[in-house]
Amino acid sequence: MGLDHVAIKVRDIERTIEFYTDVMNMEVSDRIGDSVAFLRTPAVSEDADHHEMNITQYSDEELEALEQRGELELDLHEFNEKLPEDGPPMLPTTGPIYHIAFEVPDYEGIKRAADGLEERGHPIYRGPGRHGPGNNIFLYFPDPDGYPIELTAKMEEAPEDGGRPAQQWPQTPETWNVWHNAEHL
Repeated sequence: MGLDHVAIKVRDIERTIEFYTDVMNMEVSDRIGDSVAFLRTPAVSEDADHHEMNITQYSDEELEALEQRGELELDLHEFNEKLPEDGPPMLPTTGPIYHIAFEVPDYEGIKRAADGLEERGHPIYRGPGRHGPGNNIFLYFPDPDGYPIELTAKMEEAPEDGGRPAQQWPQTPETWNVWHNAEHL
């Protein structure tokens, strides 16, 4: 039936809640003690679910293990490495989550988000751009724990009946971003 929610562990739950409520316009639906929060996107529809994200604070033992590995203070906000031109539209991650995508209505929503992130001095990995596969508009940036976030709009519809057959795309910069060499949008 489709993706229901994403659950992530974080180093600082309050900082993460602030990011997702302030930057991503989500709301806290419920909390369990001081270590778990359920977040939802308000006003998406009258049929909105209780949560789309579950955020759980790392335990003290997990934080200690992160510190021993030198990962406790990992802050991708200070990452200055140039992204390869022929690669995917976000930084490689050290964990198994490649990105978490949130849908916005249109390009204007993507542009407003990019402008808001720039005003905050928050890094943007890539975008705005448009993927070849899916034909969707994108913007990629990190959350406070470095999880790559994608805002996406206008994904190609793929109906079961009457849809087009799968394509094989070349591994080129233009596949990841068909606007790759565009002067302006």
